[in-house]
Amino acid sequence: MALRTYGLINEVFLVGDDIDRQLFARFSLTVRQFHLLNWLAMRNECGLSELADFLLCDKSNVTGIVRRLVAAGLIEKVSNADRRYTKVRLTALGRQVHHEAESALRDSIEARFMNVPESEHEALQGLLARMHAQLYAFLSADDAPATSPISVSSVARE
Repeated sequence: MALRTYGLINEVFLVGDDIDRQLFARFSLTVRQFHLLNWLAMRNECGLSELADFLLCDKSNVTGIVRRLVAAGLIEKVSNADRRYTKVRLTALGRQVHHEAESALRDSIEARFMNVPESEHEALQGLLARMHAQLYAFLSADDAPATSPISVSSVARE
């Protein structure tokens, strides 16, 4: 039973991720680039290590993502006396692109789930919240973070 549940969750994630990938491509963004912009929209500015933790990847991956977003004019590096520590923030263009992409994502999510009754949303959210807690409890044995950096999303807020 657990394997079927796991497989179904993965399939739902992959389909949703593909829909998001196609949507963000309209803004010349990858899914990870959008999530980085979204994090910066919520946090104002932050360092590359924090971005790596949030995106669940290593700092070298974040460096490449940041380099591409800087080149596109969507983010900028913040001056810092300690050159070993790089902070970034959204530019005006980055705020505009993020706003447009986030709005399109909200519309897409509404369209994807418009035929699902509220009671089913509530039941699924309850199950997923329990599953989320169980997975993080499982990870805590390996010194995983106590909270999920992914749980913070302006898109999920109503």
